[in-house]
Amino acid sequence: LAMSWYGRSFLEASIGETIRKLCSENIAIEVDPVRNGKGPKEVERHVESLVYWCQEMWTQIYAVRYECPQSVH
Repeated sequence: LAMSWYGRSFLEASIGETIRKLCSENIAIEVDPVRNGKGPKEVERHVESLVYWCQEMWTQIYAVRYECPQSVH
């Protein structure tokens, strides 16, 4: 409960936009060749997509890192 109260604004600022974009664009990333079933080129494309979206998230997290709630001692 505390994390949702104090961390919500940080999550929104860091990954909120990216997550909403992934959902609104209905982006599916399957990198398991067995589950993908579409061949190595498609798996490679999905791996590239996974790397792209992970970089997007990490870039945003880093950009707002100082907005992360800090514990006080």
